[in-house]
Amino acid sequence: MYLMDQQGNTGSRAVNEIASTRLADVVTAYRILVNEGVLDGFGHISVRASGSPDRFWMPRAMPPSLVEVDDFLELDVATSQPVDAKGRRVNGERYLHGEIFKARPDVNAIVHAHSYAAIPLTLAGISMRPVMVQAGFMPLTVPTFELRTMRGEGKGLQITDPARGAALAAVLGPHPVALLRGHGVVVVGPSIVHATVYSIYTEINARLQAQALQMATRVETLDEPELFEPNGFDVNRPWQHYRSRLPGPAALASVDRTQFGLESTQPR
Repeated sequence: MYLMDQQGNTGSRAVNEIASTRLADVVTAYRILVNEGVLDGFGHISVRASGSPDRFWMPRAMPPSLVEVDDFLELDVATSQPVDAKGRRVNGERYLHGEIFKARPDVNAIVHAHSYAAIPLTLAGISMRPVMVQAGFMPLTVPTFELRTMRGEGKGLQITDPARGAALAAVLGPHPVALLRGHGVVVVGPSIVHATVYSIYTEINARLQAQALQMATRVETLDEPELFEPNGFDVNRPWQHYRSRLPGPAALASVDRTQFGLESTQPR
């Protein structure tokens, strides 16, 4: 079958139905994160190729709000290079995605956002900590990546080569989120739904932590027993909530309301 954009226009690349559906979900993730103020004009999302863990999909270099299914390029995890760029400009920070996919076989989706809420914490030398119930997916202390420890001769704060990407992946470690000093956040998950929902609550948690620090020098954060159990966060509920907030009646009408309140949707 052929890839089609949100308006139903047929694209030029043939892919199987599973890949097409997965990329449509990534486009939805872009829409949600733009709508919720998580992505600015330079953030990006990637997803591992279904059935091909050595490949991943990522849009060409373009504004997040304009991404459509046909804008995605397939890249090689080992090199972060496109299989076929088809004359399109490849995103310069693809190494952030490729090196994390390489280091983390459990990760299937990655969001990189220039979080206006999280960046001030990195500038003040304050570690992000989970302070709200929906941030229970975080570690007790979120790691922060400092590019100055391995910048080399390159300029800028972007992750524009394999060495920078590998260093960031090492700081991220086994966690779902890491901050980048003066740059933003990277959020990962086993699915595009997880990565999207985690990104939203990372942004909200950063705002709440900063607000609390304006009221007191010491704030109460979550402790180990208050973090989520594995699979204890029903990410589908917020995914559907934020999807329904997208502009246009079609988004609201597309929500499957029969799925809520069922035992199967809330693992115990």
